[in-house]
Amino acid sequence: MEQVLRVDEKGRVLLPGALRKKLGINRLVKARIEGNRIILEPVADPVELLMKAVIKGTEDIELEISELRRTAENQVKKLIEE
Repeated sequence: MEQVLRVDEKGRVLLPGALRKKLGINRLVKARIEGNRIILEPVADPVELLMKAVIKGTEDIELEISELRRTAENQVKKLIEE
């Protein structure tokens, strides 16, 4: 895939949505120069990675709390029946 892109007066280049989607580019890219080329590579947003980890951790904790509640309820039922 090759496209000619315009550089604005501030030096910005707008990457078309189809190109960003194909390469998985979201909010961050790593840029480097190789010879006379500019290489852009997608970079995972550290804030998004942290949010995913926190959300996953929260889901795990909620599951554990639910299991602990069930166990406690079962033990209370046993005590009541005795």
